Amino acid sequence: MDIIFPIIGGLIALGIPILVVVGIVYFILRVKNNTSIRFFSYRAALRLYFYVVILVTVIIGGLAGGSTLLKVGLGELFGTEFSYGEVYEHDKWQSRDRADRELELHKNDAEPMTQEEIDKQYPSLETKLLYKVKESTIFGISLVMIGIILGSVHLVARKSVETVAERKDILRRVYLFAGLLVFAVASIISLTVAIPETLSYMFLGARPGDEYLSPGEPLSIAVIAVPVWIIYLFLTLRNIKDTKD
Repeated sequence: MDIIFPIIGGLIALGIPILVVVGIVYFILRVKNNTSIRFFSYRAALRLYFYVVILVTVIIGGLAGGSTLLKVGLGELFGTEFSYGEVYEHDKWQSRDRADRELELHKNDAEPMTQEEIDKQYPSLETKLLYKVKESTIFGISLVMIGIILGSVHLVARKSVETVAERKDILRRVYLFAGLLVFAVASIISLTVAIPETLSYMFLGARPGDEYLSPGEPLSIAVIAVPVWIIYLFLTLRNIKDTKD
């Protein structure tokens, strides 16, 4: 999840301003071309709100939640180190810290740590991995459910207020373009990281030294982002074709 949160924040920060700016331009165009000279259209504002929320729920539920669950699956399929290399690295540092502390206690003729203190301060690698897998599973399921519920509600609500003609207007096209841009960026960045790290993990294994190679997270993001990118590309091209017709 160390990679997911910055990516989600960046994508939302990229997508929402695009929709908001275009919504402002959309309102200006409506004022300019509308004979009734209405400065503000609640209908257009409501549609803009629906599109913003739908895009955010796709990012949260699909990209964040789906990729987290897929990361868990990849860890089960290829081994936990494939998805949770940071846990192995943290365990290695804890082992060094425990050895240094025990040595210091021995030099000072102090009482050694009890097993209870060891279990509390230095849990085993298996315990930390089990906790991390459970945490990721809960996190992924929660985000997927949030995305499905909120996305479905707003999708149905949007369709209930949107006319057939409005499904081909500038607001719809900008929403598709924003989704296309967001997931294109996510796909390219995640593929750039995932492919080299996956190949390095397959042929070289974990990095020597203090770092562990863990391609599970960027690979899971790429596997989710690329199909969504293709879907938005298809919908955008179809919308352009329907507009021409």
